[in-house]
Amino acid sequence: KFIDVFGMFVVATPDAPPAYVEHTANVLAEYIDNDADGIPDDQTVLDVLVNGNFVVPVWTESDRESFWENARGTYCEDNTGMAASMYYEYDEWALGGIEAAGTWDGNLEEVWHVVSIGWYATYPEYFGDEPGVSRLAEAMDTARGGQFFTIPSTYPAGSWYRYYDETCDYVCQGNEYFYWIMMANFGALDPSITDKCQGSSDEWGVCTKEQLAQVDPLAHSLLNDHGFNLPDRIPDGNY
Repeated sequence: KFIDVFGMFVVATPDAPPAYVEHTANVLAEYIDNDADGIPDDQTVLDVLVNGNFVVPVWTESDRESFWENARGTYCEDNTGMAASMYYEYDEWALGGIEAAGTWDGNLEEVWHVVSIGWYATYPEYFGDEPGVSRLAEAMDTARGGQFFTIPSTYPAGSWYRYYDETCDYVCQGNEYFYWIMMANFGALDPSITDKCQGSSDEWGVCTKEQLAQVDPLAHSLLNDHGFNLPDRIPDGNY
């Protein structure tokens, strides 16, 4: 299954439920055209994703393994961008959006991890994910209580972003941080509509845009004070 979203593609295996595939495509469309006027909010960001052949797969882990086994030695091996996937067997799905469904939607994270690649590449001085080169990295170092290239055994007191996954390097940590600040900034973590923030408090506990401004002013300023057309509405899968 293939759905063209502004030149990007959501791709899915034959067994993927059509409602899930369409939902992922709509969330992708909402991240690209958040004000739903039919025009990409930042064409340069979209161009990075289209020219890089980035896709958003909806499949199973075994489907993913089979794809990459069959892609070895082909054009697809080095020329398909695949930063994240949605697994229809066990990921969280909120058809109709998190407010209507009353559950979290993994698409908000995984689709953003793909789309954010365009933001890193287009505005590296602001969103670059390498240490010491961007405002995003500076904000993350502040949120973690230091610039850590390996996972500390314990984060400093006063830190509000604490990610302990040993497989997640500095760049990966930045990707996760960008996701969290975006969710807080457009209200997806508001306790009035989801318990996601409360359930993730060991990693991230800034739940609203107002809290982001108070606790993480560098992140709040990055997202709101520089004229970027970043998404400011929660994607709900209705586009």
